Amino acid sequence: MSHYVHINALSRSPAGMTVITLAICGPRGGMRAVENISIDEADKMAVQLQNAIAAARSAVVMDSTDAFVQDVVGRLGDPGLALDSFFRTWCTANHGLLSPRQTAERWCRWRVA
Repeated sequence: MSHYVHINALSRSPAGMTVITLAICGPRGGMRAVENISIDEADKMAVQLQNAIAAARSAVVMDSTDAFVQDVVGRLGDPGLALDSFFRTWCTANHGLLSPRQTAERWCRWRVA
């Protein structure tokens, strides 16, 4: 899901408050305008946006970890391992340290020992 935020205007009100006009485009192409918000409100929106970005990035990391686990499962030829929580934890710990081939080899050695 992607959103785009455009700052359409930045101005000061007669009372000295900073006023920001934003346009937020949603993933389906719709657009919603947020007008005349204070700098504090804009700051809160920025925090929400940063949290959403962090969540999206962690989802990508999870997808890459899942792909790694599936690659190891494929090399071992045992689809049931994908449901084994210990195996998944073990693979996740090796993700980024070992290749899927090395992880599969070490899993076999560990299971035999």
